[in-house]
Amino acid sequence: LSEEYRQGTAALGDSVEAEVLPREAYKKLESGVIYADISKGDGDEVKEGKKVNMQWVLRRSNGYFVDSSAVSDSVPFIFTVGDPNGAIQGLDEGIRGMKAGGTRRILIPPRLAWMQGVDDGKPGPLPAGFGPRQQMRRVMKDRIDVPGEYIFLEVKVSKVR
Repeated sequence: LSEEYRQGTAALGDSVEAEVLPREAYKKLESGVIYADISKGDGDEVKEGKKVNMQWVLRRSNGYFVDSSAVSDSVPFIFTVGDPNGAIQGLDEGIRGMKAGGTRRILIPPRLAWMQGVDDGKPGPLPAGFGPRQQMRRVMKDRIDVPGEYIFLEVKVSKVR
């Protein structure tokens, strides 16, 4: 991973979360999803069938900010792990094993992101507003097959039930 990927952004802008993570901290799943724990939580573990509340920050692979839950009054994204209509596939895979209170940086290949589109009622988290959604539509249309292209999500799990 290049330096700009490892620097990232902090899910909620706090001190430790803004630090650069070493290359060794990143793990790659068979699907191509890459993740690194910024901070480990001490609550319940995210598993198949669990309902998860999370805060999130979405960036393009060049680090350009797209959207975050903070823009929408910090309303958390809530979904059930394993539900194909809940979260985009890359997030559903990348969040497993986290614990409530933890923060994770997840790099998702576009082919595991918004394949069904970014319209209301589709798997999320969905960017709010025309501009952010249009940016993701462009990535999904024009950059889906570009090697090294990722959707960059930082998530903080606030609740698992």
